[in-house]
Amino acid sequence: MQVKATTKIYGIFGHPVSHSLSPLMHNSAFAALGLDCVYTAFDVHPDDIGKAADAIRALGISGVNVTIPHKQAIIPHLDEVSPDAKHTGAVNTVENEGGRLTGYNTDVGGFMRDAREELGISPEGVSIMLLGAGGAARAVISAFGMNGAKRIAIANRTPGKAGKLAEEFGRFFPDTVIHPVDSGDAGAMTKELGLTDLLVNSTSGGMEGASGLEINIDALRDGAAVYDLVYKPRETKLVKEAKALGHKAVGGLGMLLYQGALSFEIWTGENAPVDVMRKAIS
Repeated sequence: MQVKATTKIYGIFGHPVSHSLSPLMHNSAFAALGLDCVYTAFDVHPDDIGKAADAIRALGISGVNVTIPHKQAIIPHLDEVSPDAKHTGAVNTVENEGGRLTGYNTDVGGFMRDAREELGISPEGVSIMLLGAGGAARAVISAFGMNGAKRIAIANRTPGKAGKLAEEFGRFFPDTVIHPVDSGDAGAMTKELGLTDLLVNSTSGGMEGASGLEINIDALRDGAAVYDLVYKPRETKLVKEAKALGHKAVGGLGMLLYQGALSFEIWTGENAPVDVMRKAIS
């Protein structure tokens, strides 16, 4: 495409962000619909997220996606937060309307759609084990809590962080048992894995360039499925190990696609060309 003085600018804030497939996905969608828009990546240090939010206004950037580690940190710098993002406590999409920044969370809808389509998971009455307690974890808890999950175990290296998250969401979803697990406690992890219908990794462990994810899934019960939110590499070590043990397992490419489609529709008001976007990142 030809970038002009009138071209609307969109992008993604993250750290790191060089692995992101979002520019490929969104630029393909813009081109398919003939929109005068361009999408790029911005590597924003955690100390600079406030400055980055100000830059959206100052530079007239039309909208951004927000990824690790900024999904919670950006909220105080926004003018408004949608009900879904407020409930989740994390923002992954920002829209700029005349200098007024509104935050949304499309991770919830994107994750739930992909889990249903790829793994055949129905959230009602299931028990899930969640690795991590950051912004992405909040979207997973919201997706399952609001759809009637039975149990949600939050495993984290810092049990206090997981406990705080469990207490917070326990107030929103009183019919779902939400509790922390010390991921360093092998006995506790083994017990939880034996009760789990779906194991979800919401950490960056396993991502290219990041430290590996250390978990033994041998105790995962028969018939359980695995979802790794990491999408680069396309098949993480966790996904490979799960498949080798006979479990259904997928990476996060589908969630990326569907959350991106929802973001696209918020920004443009157009129906997202999902097939074009899927092809761009496949």
